[in-house]
Amino acid sequence: MSDDEHPDPTEPAGVRLAREIRRRRTAASLSQPQLAQKIGYTRQYVSLAERADHNLPSMEIVKAIDKTLGADGHLVMLREDAKADQRARRDDIRPAGQLVSTRPSGLQPSSISPNLTDSISAADFSARAGQFFFGAEIDVRSFPAEADERVFCMVPSGFVDDPFVRRPRRGLVVGVMGGRDETRLFGLDNRHARRRLTGLPPDARLLMTKAYVLDDLSIGILWAVANLDEALLDDDAALADARGRLAAFEGLPRSTGGQDIAADLASVSRMWLGSDFCARHILRHTGSFGDAPMFWTREQRGEEASTWLFFAHKFDYLRRTTAGRAKQEAPVRRTFCIPDSTVMDSSRPERVLLFLAVALMESFGIRVDIATDPEYGAVEGFALDEHRAVVANWAGTDGVWQVDLTGDRPRLRTFRDALGYARSHSPLTAVTAHGRLRDLAEYLQLDWTWLSGRCAELGEYGTDGLAHPRSRLLSLEGLDRACRFVGDTQTEH
Repeated sequence: MSDDEHPDPTEPAGVRLAREIRRRRTAASLSQPQLAQKIGYTRQYVSLAERADHNLPSMEIVKAIDKTLGADGHLVMLREDAKADQRARRDDIRPAGQLVSTRPSGLQPSSISPNLTDSISAADFSARAGQFFFGAEIDVRSFPAEADERVFCMVPSGFVDDPFVRRPRRGLVVGVMGGRDETRLFGLDNRHARRRLTGLPPDARLLMTKAYVLDDLSIGILWAVANLDEALLDDDAALADARGRLAAFEGLPRSTGGQDIAADLASVSRMWLGSDFCARHILRHTGSFGDAPMFWTREQRGEEASTWLFFAHKFDYLRRTTAGRAKQEAPVRRTFCIPDSTVMDSSRPERVLLFLAVALMESFGIRVDIATDPEYGAVEGFALDEHRAVVANWAGTDGVWQVDLTGDRPRLRTFRDALGYARSHSPLTAVTAHGRLRDLAEYLQLDWTWLSGRCAELGEYGTDGLAHPRSRLLSLEGLDRACRFVGDTQTEH
C-alpha cells in the first residue's frame, strides 16, 4: 500500500512524490541505474527525482517513470500537486503593497498610503537589484487620469515648464485611474510628456496611451531599461576606454578577459563589454559556415536575456548571423537552457523578458529549443557547424569573456549531444514559430491571451514613449520587433 493513500496534509507534495518514486522502484526490484536505463535517462536523473531536497523532476521524467512503474498516473498527479505547492509558495513571498492588480514584482513603490495618488507622487519607483542589476530609481510624478476611448492625465497648468519634464534624467509621469481596489496606472516617459504638451494651452490635459498600462509586461521593460541605462551612462567614458584596450585580443582564436580588464566597471557594463566581444568573435569566424549553424546560449533568466532586447549590438548580431539563411532548408537553431527551477524562482516580469528574447530570435527565423534539465546549464555558449565550433561565453564566466575556436572531436561530440538531447526533449514542439511561442508561454507560466494581446498593443505604439533609452549603447529596436512578432498572432485568424 502506498503511503500516499493516507497522506499527511502538512507534508509537501514534492516530498511525497520523491518518496513514492523510490517506494515503487524498490517494489519493482529495480536499482536506480536499471530504472534509468528503462526510461532512457541517466542514473543521476532518477537519483534527483527521489530526493525531496532537490528541485522537482521535469514532468517528462515523471511521466516516463510513471509509465515504466505502472503507477497509472499517480506519480503525474503528485507532480502536479507539487507544482501547485510551488506556485502557492511563490505567491506568498511576493512583496505586499504592489501597484496594480496583476501584482508586478519587478518594479514597486516604497510605500502605499490611503491616498494612492499622493503616495505615488511622494515615492520613487524602485527598479530592484538582480544578479547583475544594481537597482535604479525612477522618479515619478502622478496625477489623476480619466478615460473614454483615450486616457487623459490631469497635469497641473504649465506642467510643460516643470523641471521634472525638462531634465534629461529618467522620469515617469503616471496617470492614476480608478479606486484603491481597482486602480489602473498608465506611464509616460517624462521627455515624451514634454513633447506632447509643447504648443498646447497651459491647462491642457496630457494625452496618454492605453498600451502603456503598468502591468507585468511594461514594468519588466522599465525594470530592465532603467537598470541597463543607468549603469551604462555612469560608465560611458570608462567603458569606451576599456573597449579600446581590447585590440590586442581581437585577432586571437582563443582568449580570456579577466576582471582586471574591467575592474572599475559596474556589472552591467561588464555584461555589455563581454557580450560585445563575444558577438564580434562569433561574427569573425562563422562567415564561412556552410550549413545553418546551431547555437547554444547561456542566458537562463530574463535579467540576462534582456540584453538581447536592449543591447544595440546584439540586434545587429542577430541580423548578421541570419542574413541570407532564411531560405535555407535547415533553419538556424538556438538552444536555451531554462530549468524548471529557474522558472519558479523568477518573477513574472522577468519571465516576460525571457519570453520576448526568444520571440525576437524566432522573428529572425531562428528556431529555438529549450533544454529543461539543470545539468545543461554548464554547457558553454557556442556556434557549431559540421567541422568546428566557435565558443563564446560572457554569462556565467569568472571573467568578462571566454572565447575559443575548436575542432576537437570529443568537445564537438559533447556539443552535438547537448543539442540533440535538447531538440528531442524541448517543450517547444509546435511546427510554427507562433506555435512554439505558445508552448513557451505555457512553460513559463504566462497567460498567452493576455501576453499576445499586450504585445500587439505595444507593437502598434512602440515602446519608446514608455522607456526611452538615454544611453547610446541601448536600442528598443529588438523589443519592438519582438512585440510586433508576438502581436501578429492576433491577426492570423
